[in-house]
This record gives sequence, C-alpha cells and structure tokens, in this order.
Amino acid sequence: MLSVCRTNSGRQTHLFGVIRAGRLLKKLVWFGLFISTGLLAQKLVTPGYLFNSDPTCREIDGQFYLFTTQDPFSAFFETDNKFFKGMYAYHAYSTTDFDHWVDHGSILTARDASWNTGGALWDGDAGIPANGRFYAYAPFRVNSKKEANYGRYDVGVFVAQDVNGPYHDVFEAPMKDTTGAPLEGLSPAVIQSHDGSPYLIWGSGNTEGDEATVMLAKLKQNMVELAEPPRQLAVQKKDKCGNLEYFESPLLFNVGSKWYLTYVAYKDAKEPGCDQKGFYVDYAMSDSMFGPFDAPPRHLIYPGSGGVENVQQGICQFRDQWYLAYHVPYKHLAPYKDHHRQVAITKLTINSDGSLAPVYPDHDIGAGTPGITSLTLDAFAARREAAEFQIRAKAKGEPGLAGEYQFKMKDGSYLQFHNMDFGAGASGYRVEVSSENPVVGAAVLQFRLDNPQGKLIASVQVGRGLGKTRYKTLEGPVDPGIRGIHDICLVARGEGDDSKGNLFNITWFTFVRK
Repeated sequence: MLSVCRTNSGRQTHLFGVIRAGRLLKKLVWFGLFISTGLLAQKLVTPGYLFNSDPTCREIDGQFYLFTTQDPFSAFFETDNKFFKGMYAYHAYSTTDFDHWVDHGSILTARDASWNTGGALWDGDAGIPANGRFYAYAPFRVNSKKEANYGRYDVGVFVAQDVNGPYHDVFEAPMKDTTGAPLEGLSPAVIQSHDGSPYLIWGSGNTEGDEATVMLAKLKQNMVELAEPPRQLAVQKKDKCGNLEYFESPLLFNVGSKWYLTYVAYKDAKEPGCDQKGFYVDYAMSDSMFGPFDAPPRHLIYPGSGGVENVQQGICQFRDQWYLAYHVPYKHLAPYKDHHRQVAITKLTINSDGSLAPVYPDHDIGAGTPGITSLTLDAFAARREAAEFQIRAKAKGEPGLAGEYQFKMKDGSYLQFHNMDFGAGASGYRVEVSSENPVVGAAVLQFRLDNPQGKLIASVQVGRGLGKTRYKTLEGPVDPGIRGIHDICLVARGEGDDSKGNLFNITWFTFVRK
C-alpha cells in the first residue's frame, strides 16, 4: 500500500527530482486546530508540521489507522532528502472522524534493521493483525548511501505486540524468497484473498533494473515466509502515446467479486491527444486477483497543478466506507528537488458500474469536516524523535547514527512539543542521549510542562559522554499528577560544557503509561 519513487537505467531519473507545483494552501494555528483557508484548500493530516508520505491504512479496533514513511522531518526542521535517502522512519496516526488525529510517533526506524547498510527506509506496510500480533513489511536500502542513486532494496519483516510498535526484526536479515535469496522489492503490502489467505504484493526493488514488475505470493500463516514461488502479474507497461503506464506502487483490493489493481503511472504528454504531463494513480479491473486485468487502465488520481512530484496511494475500508490516502508535495518551489510530502485522505467512490470516481488533488476537500484538522501527540509513543519539535532554542541538529538527527544541547537549550496527551497519567520517562564531552559536569535534562519555565515533572543527570553516537537510554519517574494534554519542554541545564558550549545530545524520548 505504500510506495516510493524508483527508477531504472532505461527511464529518466529526473522523474525523482521534481516536485508538483501549484497548490494554494494557507494554514492558521488556533487552539491546536489547523484551519485551512482558501476556496479550494486541501485538507492534510499534519498541515504545517510533520512530513509524511507513502500512505497505507486499515481499520483496527474501531479506529482508522494511517501508516506512513517520513520525509525528514517537519516544516520546523527540514533536512535534505536527495534520492529519498533521508527517509528514516514509519509513523502511525489514528482517528475516528478525520478531524482529530493522534500521532503515535516512530514505530519502526532505520536502526531497527542491522542489515540496513544504505540508511534509507522506503515504502512498505504496517499494522497488519495476525496471530495475536502486528506485522510490518519494510524495504531497506542495501547499497551504500554514498552512492548517488536511488538504490537497491530488500524487504524485511517485523513484528510488534502493539499496533503502535515498537516493531522488531524477525530474522535480523531480509525476508527470503522460496530459493533462499533475499527478497528484493519495494512497496510490499499484505492483501487477503476471498478465502482469507494472506498474500504479499510488491514491485521491483532494483531502481536500476526492470521497473515494470508486479509480484504476488501467498504467505504462510506465520506471516514471515512465502508459501509459494512468486508469480508475476501482467501489467500494461506503456500507454498508446508511449508513456509509462505501470511505473511503481502496486496495490490490490477487492469489492465484491471485482479486483482492482492500482499503481502509479507517469505521463510525459508526448503529443496532442495524450494525457497531460505528471504522475497519476491508475487502475485496472479483473474477476481474479491474479488477472488478467482489463485495458485500457483508468485514472484514479490526476496530477495536481504542475504534476511533477510523485503521488502514491493507500486504500482501505473504515466503517463500511472506502477511503483513499495519498501524498502531495509540501512546497511548490523551484527547483523541485526537496522531496518533502504530506498525506491527504478522501472518500473513495465506487460507481454503479464498478468504476472508481477520479480524484483531483487541487480540488479535493478531503474526508471529515472540510479544512479542519487537530493533532495531538501520543505521550506513550514507541519513540518521539527530537527532530519533531515545534519550537527550539539554542539546540542544533546534526546527523546521528542511522539517518535520525540528534540535537546538541547547551545550558538553557530546549525543545518544545505541542499538545502531548498524557491521558490518565504517566509513571516514567525514557530518553536517549549521548555526549562527546568526557568531563561534562552537572549536566541535567529537565522535563517541564507547557513552557521552558513551567512545572518540573522530571529531571535526570546525564553524566559524562563516551562519543557522539555512543547512545545510552536514561529512565526515571515523573510527577504522578500529570494528566491530559500539555506542551512538553526538554530543557538542558548544567556546566562543564565543551569549547562550543555543548552539554549533551538528545535523539528521542517517550513516557511510560501509568
């Protein structure tokens, strides 16, 4: 259900270096609500804040769950994403009304695969319930991140006790195909056949190889092994104008007896009568999940203004209504190379003849109340990245160990996070720190409510450092009276800093539920 840009030697690599121009969207922040103005403003899940891309979705325990990759990192801290090598984590979000969202933080990161040699974590699927647990399938770059290309990807399988993670690597190695070789692929997603059997669908994992492949294989009931050799689904590779029909991101779903194969296509508007230039989500239909699929394919999502950034689709059912999730570019500024995107969600309409009503992103008001989105942060996320702050002072970001960013804290530095929900209370905290200073003095990290001078709910002495990425996780109790929604501030205090005034680094934190 997730997918990301790929390319090969036979196609134009510049497809990955451009961003679709042209959405008019203004955002106001008022009492924690993001209110989109403008007659045709598009409703986003995290407007003006977190980047998210490559959506997949499903209903879990009466909630609509959205799973996304994350372009680095937010509107408040935007870092390079050339060749999509900055993509670091999967996030989980949940809602019941598409107006009020909860961000459950990072549920799976580039650190969670020891075999991840390339740094990047691309499009996959997560939150798949089976065997009393939850599964995720994620492609990691396996060639060096120093190479100036989009890379080659192997798929890993991960498991968690909770839908919100943390997810753990099952094999501490890539999944295997039935020959015992690593499963090379992108856009892995789990679908169910009519008899309830789980199947894994994926596309090519070699961005320098043959892009036009869609693979499908039954999974064993353990969800971590293929039960049969993969079969290749037949897809249309070119349209009548010679444009790329199938490009990436295969996703199957069924309604009644009909199966829909959706995917991303790219059109280059070669001559009059051809589709306008841009990325589309197209679909074809069949009476079988294995095809053959009808032709010609139809458009589901049209390009927005400019049409030059990729689009990607997730499709699921929630409370008997079908929904379509897709990402759009965060900015529309030349030279269209930053690759930072945000997700929108809209209702998917199935017409009486079985066709799907097309979606035009520039005019899509989305699901829920038009223009209204509120976001709270789950205090008990598996991990809350330091890079996801909304306000910072005297805190400088730098690359960490495996694609994450850490923040160098001086005396008086702070990171502030808005609208963190502690529910009925927290019993403790966990925070990951490091320091290059072996003689740091009484350096203390404080947790304060609502503002940097607010109520102190916890503090911890950091101690001497062992190196920039020699991380340690500190734990301790918090004020037992904390309840409800607050801003949280991580404040550094101390002395004995290094020559640049730095005390220690913060990578991530979370709280422990009471």
